[in-house]
Amino acid sequence: MAVSIENATIRERALLHLSRFPGMNPSEMFNVPFDLTQDGIASVLGISRAHASLELKKLKEAGKVDDWQAHIKGSGTKRKAYYLLPDGTAEAVLLRERFEKAGIAVNALLDMKRCDPGIMWESLCAEDKETFGLACVFRVPIPRKTLPDTNTGVIPADFYGMTCISDAVRDKYLSLTDPEKAKAWHSRAADWWMDKGDDDQERLYHLVKAGRNTEACKLILKKTERFLENPNEDLLAVMKDVSVVPKYAVSIYNIRARVALECEDVNDAFACADKLADQPTNDAGMIRAEAYMLSGNVEKGFELASSMFRERPSSRAALIAARCLFRMKRYDEASEHLDSSCKVLSDNNDATGIDEIMLLRAGIAYGKGKIDESLSYLSKARKASRKDRTRKRIDALVKNIKAGKGANFD
Repeated sequence: MAVSIENATIRERALLHLSRFPGMNPSEMFNVPFDLTQDGIASVLGISRAHASLELKKLKEAGKVDDWQAHIKGSGTKRKAYYLLPDGTAEAVLLRERFEKAGIAVNALLDMKRCDPGIMWESLCAEDKETFGLACVFRVPIPRKTLPDTNTGVIPADFYGMTCISDAVRDKYLSLTDPEKAKAWHSRAADWWMDKGDDDQERLYHLVKAGRNTEACKLILKKTERFLENPNEDLLAVMKDVSVVPKYAVSIYNIRARVALECEDVNDAFACADKLADQPTNDAGMIRAEAYMLSGNVEKGFELASSMFRERPSSRAALIAARCLFRMKRYDEASEHLDSSCKVLSDNNDATGIDEIMLLRAGIAYGKGKIDESLSYLSKARKASRKDRTRKRIDALVKNIKAGKGANFD
């Protein structure tokens, strides 16, 4: 049989791994690397702890390795660590020579980050390529048992049974494969998140990478509240990659604009506004007004928001105008616009945005030096808000105000 990565046994890889620590033996009692523990060895070899235990037991019985109790680096307790006996060291030397003579870097067996990706990829059998490719598309740790078994243990797993390929390794190997293959792996990952996971953002990421854009759009619409509860730059990047299905365009660009504004990506907010410019709603104007405010052109943001409010009164336009006035320290005018916003909400029997209004009233009171009034409005805002993120922000403001550290309401 030709020497290759896929037919290297777990036994051989264990010996080669332990040979990388020639100075570690029972004479060393402290700062012993985690990689020499049963869990560490399992993680490096990409096998289960039970499998590692079995292989180490066989090697110990064969007189190749032994163990001792040592203080593991980063741990406050003693654990069993393994080292090579003379016969194990001799065999490891012969193994290294055999693999290197065959043109295979030993690091390809032990550390994917150090090995040549081309050699590694081409050395894998078809089944292991499928499994490794699927592992590469996941961006967060998943249970190793989620993935099919491999002949070589090429998939790394920690001692909790979780696996996650590093960004550098993932990018290397995915660049070597057929893009359609990568789409298929992303599609399987998207289905896994639907069936067994609860991370909507990861599911959205895989749907987009798989080219399943209709499903991606439907997921954004279905999980809008959850996405807006945790807007972040990665979510925005994923949304930018969506090929928007025309019938969902208005809703999708509005949601993406909200995420962009929360992330203070005003350029993308303006881009979303441009996509909505021909729509019969005034969504584009609202987005532009808020983007102007965030970009520092507060006066222009106020002019646009107040103009829209005059043409078509809405609580959102009034609130944006009030926020612009607040940033310009025109507190009394800001209060008037908040009154207008409250009136619209009352007329429509709508409680949406009350927490934002109370929060801004707290900022106005604080700006005027009315600390007790500001704290009172913050209390009302917290009771009205259903968003954890908003409540945490309010708690931080209250804490800072009471500690006399000042508060930033922008």
